[in-house]
Amino acid sequence: MAAPIDKAGAGISHSSETSSQAEEQYSVFSNGTRAYLTYLLGFVMITSTLSATIYFPLIPMLSSHFNVSIQAINLTVTVYAICQALSPGIFAALADMYGRRPVLLAMLAIYACASLGLALNRSSYAALISLRALQSIGGSATTPIAYGIVADVAIVSTRGKMLGPMMSTCNAISAVGPVVAGAIALSTDGYVWVFLLLLMVGVICFVLVGLTLPETARNVVGNGSESVHGIWQTWASIFHGARNGYAPPQSETSIGELVEKPTRSLLSVFGSLRIILHPDGAVILWMIASSYCIYYMFQVAIPVIFQEIYGYNSFQIGLVFLSGLIGMTIGGIIAGKLIDTNYAKEARKHNIDISHNSRTNLDSFPLERARYRHIIPFILLEITLVAGYGWAVQSHAHPAIPIILQFFICACSTLLSHTASALLVDVFPDAPSTAYAAGQITRCGLSAAAAAVIEPLGHAVGRGWFFTIFSLFTGGGCVACVLVSRWKGMAWRQKRMARSYEERSLFRPLIAPPDVAAGAEGRRRGPDAKL
Repeated sequence: MAAPIDKAGAGISHSSETSSQAEEQYSVFSNGTRAYLTYLLGFVMITSTLSATIYFPLIPMLSSHFNVSIQAINLTVTVYAICQALSPGIFAALADMYGRRPVLLAMLAIYACASLGLALNRSSYAALISLRALQSIGGSATTPIAYGIVADVAIVSTRGKMLGPMMSTCNAISAVGPVVAGAIALSTDGYVWVFLLLLMVGVICFVLVGLTLPETARNVVGNGSESVHGIWQTWASIFHGARNGYAPPQSETSIGELVEKPTRSLLSVFGSLRIILHPDGAVILWMIASSYCIYYMFQVAIPVIFQEIYGYNSFQIGLVFLSGLIGMTIGGIIAGKLIDTNYAKEARKHNIDISHNSRTNLDSFPLERARYRHIIPFILLEITLVAGYGWAVQSHAHPAIPIILQFFICACSTLLSHTASALLVDVFPDAPSTAYAAGQITRCGLSAAAAAVIEPLGHAVGRGWFFTIFSLFTGGGCVACVLVSRWKGMAWRQKRMARSYEERSLFRPLIAPPDVAAGAEGRRRGPDAKL
């Protein structure tokens, strides 16, 4: 897909004024291209979310079909979550190093093949687990890659404008997943068509990405000004005999050349694990894991609760999911607006101009305070809602009560998770997909543990006490993470960046001195968080 570019950004002339302007330009992709990418990525991301939500109403049916217990089917959910945690850590790092397009196309191909295998599987429980794992590997990496693309093309102060609609598009489409699954299962008395639907989604996403998604990785195309060939080229541009990318005149300096490109190494695939070891990253990751775990726990609990307590069938259970997933959609929209609004308010306090398409040096800017502005009341509300849900279902309250509570619980959970995810990408700007993948590892790891214990612990202590304990554990962790990030986050971040600079200096004796680097490199790249 060809994206328009301002003439001022097409190249860098020999005049110092033009050179300075081009150097400061963060991205050459137009507003129209960014808008298209927002909704394309929102659709592609459903390969991760829809595959999970559409599966939950099938749990009782799959248990009966494969002649195994509910706990055994919940194990497939746990395996899916484990792969959902591990896959992004590897493939997101590859996307940061070698480009978004080739990795995303490979993941979508894997996803489509796994969906086909699930549709063809009729009797093997082992095949069900294995193919769900493969489906998770293919679909789960799409989300961190999407976050990486947003970080490639949007400056920090405007990312909420892309993240909010992108996540809302994903959640809105995923919201119909349980209803569709329930309706198909009820009308066909089977699950095959559900997986065939996922196969069609995978194929459509593969074609759309291949035809129209431009390469955006700053390690490959800089700010979008460098031309690309082969797999990095959109199929549409190949058909039209054009290159996907923007090449300055040969006599001029490419903007991309001004941006330092990280060394490509297979060890970089472990970058997401290294992020966990940084204290400023660790506290953000626990915030992401705790808030997301709330949403995931409810997706696992809803089918069993509404079948056992209220006697709902597959289609009715699918309808029950709607309230929570609509809450996720609205929560994503609110999160996107709050992310930009809170950043703008904090930027004004520090006299930072956010009106231009340029990267600002945020080494001394309190990103943690900007992103977590007024967020603790949402956490306290989440704790109250989750505990109240447990006691409502234990007392067999009217089903409208837990259904309404699900809406607000999922809205708050999404708001908290998206806000923390945006902060994580902000503090590791050189590897946004890898950073988001680290969040995926922690949140899916905790979610897998929660999915494994919900049934035994729920029956042991009762659903009321289980959800109360769960709300205090997750909510208390969120409050602690926010307070620690606001207190020590910036100091830890600055210490990490200083250490990273020193490490690079050892291997590059000719590197610019700190006073020069702080100005020139800061203008080009912002806070340096090289892994």
